Amino acid sequence: MVKRVKKVACIIYFYGKAYQGLGRCAVDSFKKHHPEVDMFHVNEENSGDYQATVSMKAGTIAAGSYKFLLAAEIMLKHKYDKVIVLGADTITCSRLDEFIDNDKDDILVGLDYPYQLVINGQAITPPDLVDAHVNSDVTCFNNVEPLLEIVRIANNFGPYVDQGALNYIIWSGKYDFSYNIVDAPYDLSPVVYNARSKGNIAGQPGEKPWGKYTNKFYVKDDKLYTGDNKQIKIWHYCEGFGTVPTQQFIQLVNLWINDWFNEDTKKYFKEHCDCGTFFEKDFCIE
Repeated sequence: MVKRVKKVACIIYFYGKAYQGLGRCAVDSFKKHHPEVDMFHVNEENSGDYQATVSMKAGTIAAGSYKFLLAAEIMLKHKYDKVIVLGADTITCSRLDEFIDNDKDDILVGLDYPYQLVINGQAITPPDLVDAHVNSDVTCFNNVEPLLEIVRIANNFGPYVDQGALNYIIWSGKYDFSYNIVDAPYDLSPVVYNARSKGNIAGQPGEKPWGKYTNKFYVKDDKLYTGDNKQIKIWHYCEGFGTVPTQQFIQLVNLWINDWFNEDTKKYFKEHCDCGTFFEKDFCIE
């Protein structure tokens, strides 16, 4: 008997000129490391092909949950066994084995602030994972039902929208979905799935010395690592790009391109993540 090959898809949604460069990096870097996975990158040119767009335009779903409704639609329509949902401001830096190889858990996620988590005003660090947040831009699903539930309840979580819904599903104790935080506990994990620019990782709250953290990234054996020796599977901007004016957006991205990373890291993004054009000149919106 021939064993059936599982069907896997990745969904990345980005909209508008400002996100074209970022979104292209997200798509190309994932494809670089997963050529066998079907890629669906949805933008203003093809969003009309999806029923989920009708729901978003009608205002019947929270805008932040749109990508999860897209993922559910694609999973059901094309009968995928697994869907990976990534934000447009991510760069896939290596093969996501912890997502690809786990077929048993309904929800696979990465930690939100994997260095220091602030929950109800109290700072905690893994492995104390009670109420630890997970990030909704770095997710994988082996079951369509959690996707649909995120969409159904997302409006209840104010500005946190999909991330609030995802964390509620995992931590409330009201659901039977199985989950796996693939890079937890952080102290013991050899990998990080959400190496990010935001959080209490480089200074006091309110400061933005992110370069003190990102400049410590290093390359060894064709892999990218944090300064505390975790292999970076996904880099995530996390600067609230979707909520800032265009000029500030451009300034933030150029700060990131020019100042945050050492030359070895930039070279890694270019050569190992197919993000060469993005790092070769200052970012602008044409």
